Amino acid sequence: MRELKDGIRSKVKLDFQGRVHKWFRGTDSDKRYANEILVLKTLEERGCPYVPKVLEEHPEDLYFVSTNCGAPANGISKAKADALFHELEHDYGVRHDDPEPRNVTYNSKQGRFNLIDFELATILEDGHSEAEESSEKCSSVVRATWAAASRQGKTHKANDDFWLALQISPDGSTNSPSEGEILLDPEHLVLAVSDGMGGNAAGELASRLVISWIRKHASQLYATAQNDDLMAKRLTTLVEEAHKGLNEVAAKDLTALKGMGATLSLVYIAPGKAHFAHIGDSRIYLSEPAAEELPRAISTDHNYAWRDWKAGKITEMAYRTHPRRSVLYDVMGGSHLNITPQVGTAPLTLPARFLLCSDGVTDGLWEKHIVGAMQSKLKTRELRDEILEKAYQSCGKDDTTLIVADIDTLHG
Repeated sequence: MRELKDGIRSKVKLDFQGRVHKWFRGTDSDKRYANEILVLKTLEERGCPYVPKVLEEHPEDLYFVSTNCGAPANGISKAKADALFHELEHDYGVRHDDPEPRNVTYNSKQGRFNLIDFELATILEDGHSEAEESSEKCSSVVRATWAAASRQGKTHKANDDFWLALQISPDGSTNSPSEGEILLDPEHLVLAVSDGMGGNAAGELASRLVISWIRKHASQLYATAQNDDLMAKRLTTLVEEAHKGLNEVAAKDLTALKGMGATLSLVYIAPGKAHFAHIGDSRIYLSEPAAEELPRAISTDHNYAWRDWKAGKITEMAYRTHPRRSVLYDVMGGSHLNITPQVGTAPLTLPARFLLCSDGVTDGLWEKHIVGAMQSKLKTRELRDEILEKAYQSCGKDDTTLIVADIDTLHG
């Protein structure tokens, strides 16, 4: 086993299965052992997902085995740590005795922050906080959580969709897992969905190239995130350069890659706002309950039938069955000479929820179903799974890809 800690009050080791072994020693070791076991079991009963779970108890030796909560979250600020410990007290009724950054970890597999070391923590009566004096500190700490998934269409030989979750910081970018969370400021979050088009393997190649381009260059947007006009220009340039790159690749093999193209729906989330860029018929939906608005698409399908539907000239049924619905007048690549991507900025009223999706989702679900889903109280992972399953079972011919993201303060 690998030693993680050897202190006066405890010794901690990590076994080859990734489990954590903790031995108690020193003053009141028996009481501290019993208290940490009780606290962790109480938190598990109350549904807290970001603390260790007890796997084995050995009271005779004053040691227990728990799940691994990751590595120390080096660099996390005191303000962010305060917000996490406040949430623990506010939502799960446990006050940590040492609410400092050293007791915050980050698990890259879970894509989230966790809290550890509860040997002197206090369980509050009825699971409610006795103090709310830290609420103002938390109200300025914003958290973004997301969940993404993609499923190959029933009639497709390959999945032509790709998605991206990218954490942006002053030091660069980090590719993120399909489920995760970050605390915004200084970190930002980029989410994107691309649906490829073209025969043979051209569609899969197109969407993969688009997402790779975004992953490589999105960090260049960080410095302008608070300047809406400059951000719009840089997003436009980012999409136009990816468009030119697709056409250049297709031109090298006109037999296999002629007409290769892709959609793109991208959201860049920074404190207080979200910038977006869009082209094609994937979609971006936004829900802001506090703004008293229904969830709505902030992107436009780039086909002429969409205009008729939104102008009230045709019904949603007529739009969904329109013979030219899949004929896009603007798309990346596709031998188009020039493009005009839709770009914009949405000031966020928190809490806010985003849904980015390919047309596999909108083929399977009517607008009222998407609106209803976004209004639900489900967490991002649960909502992702529900939307994916319902859309796929309803249609499923096309590839089905989506990202659900929630933006909120840490219970100020």
